Amino acid sequence: MNRLNLFITSALLATLTLSSCQPKYVSDYDYRKAEEAYQNDDYDEAMSLVEKQLKATPKNVDAFYLRALIYTETGEYAKARADLDRALKYYSGEPEVERSRLCALKGLLFQTDDLYPDAAEAFTRAVKFARKDDPDHVQDIRFLLAQNYYKMEDRSAADKAFLEMLEEDPENRAAMIGMARNRMDEEQYASALEWLEKAQKIDEEYADVYKFKMQVLDKMGEREASIEAALKYFELDDDASVGAVTNYCGKYYSFAVAKVKSRMNYADDPTRWQVLLTSLYEDHGDYRSAIALYDQLLKAFDDDEDLLYYRSNCYRELGEFRRAADDLTQAYEQTNELFYLCARGDALRSGGFYDEAIRDYKVCLEKDPAHGYYYYAIGWSYELSGDAHQAILCYDEGIKIDPNYAYLFQSRADLLLPVHPDEARADYEKVLELDTIPEDGSCRHYALWGLGREAEALEWIDRIIAATPNESGNWYDKACLYARMGKLDESLAALDTAFQKGFRRFAHMEHDDDMDPVRNLPEYKELVDKYKIIVDHPQLDITIPADDSSTVQPERGESLVSEIPMRRKPGGTYEVPCTINGLPLKFIFDTGASDVSISSVEADFMLKNNYLKERDFRGTRKYLTADGTICDGAIICLREVKVGDVSLKNIEAAVVKNQQAPLLLGQSALERLGRITIDNESSKLIISQK
Repeated sequence: MNRLNLFITSALLATLTLSSCQPKYVSDYDYRKAEEAYQNDDYDEAMSLVEKQLKATPKNVDAFYLRALIYTETGEYAKARADLDRALKYYSGEPEVERSRLCALKGLLFQTDDLYPDAAEAFTRAVKFARKDDPDHVQDIRFLLAQNYYKMEDRSAADKAFLEMLEEDPENRAAMIGMARNRMDEEQYASALEWLEKAQKIDEEYADVYKFKMQVLDKMGEREASIEAALKYFELDDDASVGAVTNYCGKYYSFAVAKVKSRMNYADDPTRWQVLLTSLYEDHGDYRSAIALYDQLLKAFDDDEDLLYYRSNCYRELGEFRRAADDLTQAYEQTNELFYLCARGDALRSGGFYDEAIRDYKVCLEKDPAHGYYYYAIGWSYELSGDAHQAILCYDEGIKIDPNYAYLFQSRADLLLPVHPDEARADYEKVLELDTIPEDGSCRHYALWGLGREAEALEWIDRIIAATPNESGNWYDKACLYARMGKLDESLAALDTAFQKGFRRFAHMEHDDDMDPVRNLPEYKELVDKYKIIVDHPQLDITIPADDSSTVQPERGESLVSEIPMRRKPGGTYEVPCTINGLPLKFIFDTGASDVSISSVEADFMLKNNYLKERDFRGTRKYLTADGTICDGAIICLREVKVGDVSLKNIEAAVVKNQQAPLLLGQSALERLGRITIDNESSKLIISQK
């Protein structure tokens, strides 16, 4: 797909492409053949024929339009605009193409070169012409005009265009979405939500409503509603970004997983939901669960190479590099694509199998000798194996082939620094020239460190982490940077965060000289051993204390104080967030209730989604309802109830048959939380323990 198509709405696309034109000229044979060639994507033949037509009829408006379309497809936007100007200049008679179409295409072409003021002028003319020559598409062109104003950051003009659309069509959903997006940019989230709900009332199946609702509700702190909107968007739009939906759902992980599982279980085709669930697992670092789901998908899709690649990434994150390599071998054998062979080299290198990794990279280099990454990867493998001389030779050769690959200069500079500091400084300066965007894969922070600019180096890595806060590799890079600086405590703290976010490349760490300053520290060894247990014994949850005490004690025996925001409900009660067996829920704070109770709806949901087990049911008991009725109810054991930073184990609860009954945390649980204080001014529940 060329760049232009990114700017064309589906509604307008038909107006900007050929539609069996019948130009009114003496001879249109060459034009008609050119049109046929264009529609068959044979742009060279189309260009030859249309130019032949223009020699015969030099003021042929439709031929200029066709040539503009060909130039557009080949990326020659200035030439395309020039032909559109000629078509407008010579416009007379009865050409097939409308003036509005010429102006609209011209506006889109201005946008491809970021010439938004020129595009606005072209779209304005297109709207004017369309009122006469193509009234059915006035709204579509006006939408492009409004979007163009948005790109110009002129929200006032964009609002005006959207409101004009609504004046002509009060139910125009696209205009409502545009108004909502403008309010979002101004952080007027309540107003944005009103516009989105108007659009939703008109069409509850309009996917874009939910695409923006998930963002607005998230900003408003309505996490559950945000996730529901995200899942609705994913359900309605086959092209919905799995990554974007995961980003919002992952903020309320347990709730989102339960909701996705529910949809997966009831869907006619659960495949898309399974894919989303694997993404959620991976984003949360639950690679074992992701692998189990990939196993199912691979059986259903005959060992699809993309699924093999994704599963290999999970194995890599767990440190199981041989299994990762096996998956990539199968993907490569099925496709013969270098991408999978290079990925296998990466997995082998991460596992410390340097000779095998080098062989894979060299095969890639033979088939694609101009790719800078292969030189870098071979050099890095030599470097990790202790052969600095061969590494420098690879970096030298790579720089000759691809002088814009920053990591080649960075890696060579690190090796040169102890022996040739001036040459190293020159390489570091080159990195600063090439690496200017704080994103995953940047190496600028290492170059800044090499030049002695430590504060700037830390600022840069923090900017990278801010852009991708859950990318474990960037936290590992920060640990490496701190280790280079000799800030060992900070390095260990960053490394711990990297592990928490899923970093498991233990073999790489064993050979990475960045870790030399901390590798022999007992704290380092303890940290690594702790997380290796997760890889070797995935069935263990090391975050749960080994003792069976009811309350998790604060670290180092200090007093624990937890402040939990509450929401006032009608009637004067408060709603407080909690988690039950890992499932995020909300309970009603009621000091008058004696026991813990949960509705049958919540209990059924927890049982179906594995938050309750059969063994958690402890029989039945009679209990008194709020209206004085005595009923029989199931008694269950809630393995963990967490309120703020306080966790209670093995709490007995009654299942209330009333589906509308709220979750109540009665005195039997509240007494075990500790001392409770209500801050009415700030609407907080404060729990203190000693």
